[in-house]
Amino acid sequence: MTGTYLNPNGKGSSGILAPLEVVAQWPKPNYDNPVRRPKIVVPLVCILGTVMLAIVGARTWARFVIQKNGKMDDWFMLLAMVPAIGFAVVVVLATEVYNFDRHIWDVRPPLYPVQRKIVFLVYLLYVLTSSLIKISVLLFYRRLDSRSISRTFRLATHLSILFILIFLAAFTIVLCTGCQPLEAFWNQFDVKLQLEGYAYTCWYNEEADIMAATTISAVQDAITAGLPTLLYWGLRIPRRQKIALTAVFAASYIVVAVCVVRVYVMWEIFNNPLYDGTWTTWPALLLVILEVNLGAILASIPALKVFARHYFEGSVVGGSRDGISRQRAGFRGPSDVVELSVLSRTLRGDEEGDLALLDFKKSETRDERLPI
Repeated sequence: MTGTYLNPNGKGSSGILAPLEVVAQWPKPNYDNPVRRPKIVVPLVCILGTVMLAIVGARTWARFVIQKNGKMDDWFMLLAMVPAIGFAVVVVLATEVYNFDRHIWDVRPPLYPVQRKIVFLVYLLYVLTSSLIKISVLLFYRRLDSRSISRTFRLATHLSILFILIFLAAFTIVLCTGCQPLEAFWNQFDVKLQLEGYAYTCWYNEEADIMAATTISAVQDAITAGLPTLLYWGLRIPRRQKIALTAVFAASYIVVAVCVVRVYVMWEIFNNPLYDGTWTTWPALLLVILEVNLGAILASIPALKVFARHYFEGSVVGGSRDGISRQRAGFRGPSDVVELSVLSRTLRGDEEGDLALLDFKKSETRDERLPI
């Protein structure tokens, strides 16, 4: 952005590095008793993080131990947990230790470069975690029997995975090479270094890069969430059942909605007239925690059916064992049953039905194949 910056030796700058004329407009700093955001980040991280790890753990146990059918989608979800945990730790440090819960003028200047290191880690860990989760979901779709879905759907799934991988690689390369040297990403905020004539070059536009990445991520979320709709909407079942299924799958659009809101919040970060980066970043951190945790939770919930059947059969989930035995033997009631389980007949090797998107069971007719 235009303005007079502290260092004439630097070329390019972050979109939130305040020009001197803006700094002159800042209120008097209040380091000891500043206005602060509410203390909700730590409880949110602990609650959602615990639920996420428990559900992903149950999914992993169901797939690898109970069914002995763990596949690439499970490995990618497990891999995503590594940066997800690191991401949660970084967000907590940002809000509770490094002053992202207050206005920028109430932050002591020596913390500025440390805050930028936090921002760097948030960018990197968020994109890595969310990409791995989305790839896991898309790989899950590959479990579908090739006889049940069209080549178009399978091609769309493969292209979506490729799109995410290219995006992940491109974002990481730009983030790590955008400033030369790399340390300039945070050192340009170091007042002492700037006064000493710190020389650096930042060739990329941080605002344009982050806004583009946020928008692309929202589109990827929408594609990943929308693909299952193609699997059931063409089925010849009553409209009310389709509406019910739509309501169930609509849960995945919560993540899309969070990402769309985050696009606007990110825009505010880079277009705040006072360059109040810490204050405007706090809601973005809240939203990315919601997005990442809910994404992993919603992607793993389907596998809980097998976990529950295995450990609670005959009591909570399955009713009486006799009823379950009759159902497994093929005895069903006279009415059609729409069971929202996770992959059953539409998948290879998933006898328990934990991986199916849908399992449409009819009492007096054969199960229909997915028509797309």
